[in-house]
Amino acid sequence: MTSIKARYGRDGYSVVSIGHAGTTEACTAVSAIIQALAGWVHNHEGGISLDKGEALIAFPRSEGADAVMDMTVIGLLQIEKAAPGAVKVEVIYDS
Repeated sequence: MTSIKARYGRDGYSVVSIGHAGTTEACTAVSAIIQALAGWVHNHEGGISLDKGEALIAFPRSEGADAVMDMTVIGLLQIEKAAPGAVKVEVIYDS
């Protein structure tokens, strides 16, 4: 199972993904979204750590960052809905 924590923080955002999804389709889908987010962060500002089965991406609030995070979370939640035994997404909102 892939466990994902997506955090909406006061000063920025983070996405942590650990593990491999139980199906090729779910794993590929999660990887595509994580890689797209990493590409956006690479072209803007933030930190990226990618390894087999693990990803940590953090980036500050900035122009466009809200939409990027929302699209990332929506995509990951859709994968969780399609493959509930393979992907678990926790969305955290810091107040």
